[in-house]
Amino acid sequence: MTETVYNLENLKILLFYVVIPLIVIYILFYIGTKIYEHRNKDKDINRTNFVINYWSNIMGIIVTAIILSISIGFSLAFTQNVRELNAIDENIILYYLFLVFPAIPLLFLIYYIAKFIINIRKKEKLDKEESEAENI
Repeated sequence: MTETVYNLENLKILLFYVVIPLIVIYILFYIGTKIYEHRNKDKDINRTNFVINYWSNIMGIIVTAIILSISIGFSLAFTQNVRELNAIDENIILYYLFLVFPAIPLLFLIYYIAKFIINIRKKEKLDKEESEAENI
């Protein structure tokens, strides 16, 4: 039989190694974005928006990938534990809920990747417009 340990120590590990670093990175990213936006407010606004969107999309992809990996691990551990305890019938709703739970972060990951690709295409448009403006 498998033993899954849900205790305060494991929660602290997850908190200190995942959640707190992500919050710190978000705060630093927000401060950096505001500084960049303030320094470049008089320059080309399209380029400034592109850079901010680019790094925001990168951060979104990284964070959702981390959350997806955590949710997959938790989901697999939970469903495996329920299977080994032969408790699927008593916990059928939770069992299937945790089987499909990683789909939520996966959808967000797909969303951020799509936004990233759209932003890159806008960059190509900006570069083309810049080169046309220089040729005139």
